[in-house]
Amino acid sequence: MLRFECVGGPRLLAIACFASTPSLAFVSALPLEEAPGFARVLRDRLVGSRVLEISARRHDRVLRLRMGTRSRFGVARFHDLILELIPRFGNALLLGEQGRIIAALQTFDATANARRTVLEGDPYEAPPIDERLRVPRALARTYGSEAERVADEIESSIESLAPLYVYRDREGRLLQAHLAPLSIPDAVESREPSLLALFAEMQASAPDRGVGSSVAARRERLVAQIRKRLAADERDAAQILARLDEIAERDALRAAGEAIYARLHEATPDERPGLKEEALRLFERYRTLGERAERLAPALARLQERIEGARSLQWEASRVEPELLAEVRQAFEVAFEPQHRELSTRKSPPPKRTPPREIAVRPGVRILIGRSPEQNADLTFRIARPDDRWFHAKGVPGAHVILQCDGEIDDDDEALNLAADCAALFSKGSASAKVDVEVTRRKHVRKQRGGAPGLVFYTHARALVGVPERARAALAATEGALRTPSN
Repeated sequence: MLRFECVGGPRLLAIACFASTPSLAFVSALPLEEAPGFARVLRDRLVGSRVLEISARRHDRVLRLRMGTRSRFGVARFHDLILELIPRFGNALLLGEQGRIIAALQTFDATANARRTVLEGDPYEAPPIDERLRVPRALARTYGSEAERVADEIESSIESLAPLYVYRDREGRLLQAHLAPLSIPDAVESREPSLLALFAEMQASAPDRGVGSSVAARRERLVAQIRKRLAADERDAAQILARLDEIAERDALRAAGEAIYARLHEATPDERPGLKEEALRLFERYRTLGERAERLAPALARLQERIEGARSLQWEASRVEPELLAEVRQAFEVAFEPQHRELSTRKSPPPKRTPPREIAVRPGVRILIGRSPEQNADLTFRIARPDDRWFHAKGVPGAHVILQCDGEIDDDDEALNLAADCAALFSKGSASAKVDVEVTRRKHVRKQRGGAPGLVFYTHARALVGVPERARAALAATEGALRTPSN
């Protein structure tokens, strides 16, 4: 996601390279948090840049955003942000002035993709054009043998900026807008020049979009509520840290008091009482600050646990499936709202458990993936067995992943790598090419007392590297279609 300062206020450009239909769109305000890998490179290279030019390759979904900035000494610097919005092969790359790849969401060599290589430091080579895109399947289905003529007409319309064919129902609601004429029964046709005006019309009618809009609104309200709680806790933590920084200087008070006593024999008898009094004041201040530090340190630790829990729930709220959104809200209210915590202690029927996502690797070996905070906790502490392997992305919110084997497997078994890939994919780092993942036995995982569901401590972990794209391919093979998690 990129943040642009525009006339009328900031706008957020959301880029979904790995969705089933890759796309980009300006969206309403969403929480922005620093992510590792590619996003951090974009931040370091593009902050302060202006968009100088946007271009697209003909007959393809490859966009180039030319970005430029000047240093305080007047030296210009340019970068190209390439967005390859190609189904199943989406990618985003940052190029330097010489057209060489600085960073990419996905990198691969010829062994992984015979069509081309994408490696940092190499010259950028655009993906081969699929000639079938010259006449899209939708046109071929609609117009048959006339599809090529219609494609030529659309291309001519684009080049000449011809008015759009716009279709509305009898009540005036917008149905379709197209570069070529369509056949829509009972629709009122008009020719209109402005696509932006049509976008504004669609936005104005957004409340009538039905259930999908309702889910999106509930999700956005929950994310905003968590973000507000998170911001308050982060402010409190910053204040405590500032006070602890002041307290850290208390050793200087003790040193000053001891220095007074060390030189006391050099003072005159009349000066000594005043010097002793000054040293005692320094020692008393030193003791008071020490007692304050003993109170503040545990308070800071509790706040940091709450912040970790809020960040995890914020990510969960943005990625869970609609039917599990209520679980995230309940988890947030119980963890952060005292009145809801009191109500939760009353007797109530147990919630209906939903099954985790499952991948059957081979007979006797399966991978289980939590879909929500409650399901993460249920998967780890009820379903998993003590010696099952437990995976989690390192240092970022993510799903709990369990590798269950009916028998013991070797430490170099491919199932371990696939489970690590799944932990990487279903984590906040899923947009990165590689994600650090930690694995341990389930018996070494413990709940965080008083924390949000799914927050744990663990020991005896070893490091692996997860590749989200490999897990995405495995899920696509087992499920037929992948629902890509949001970031």
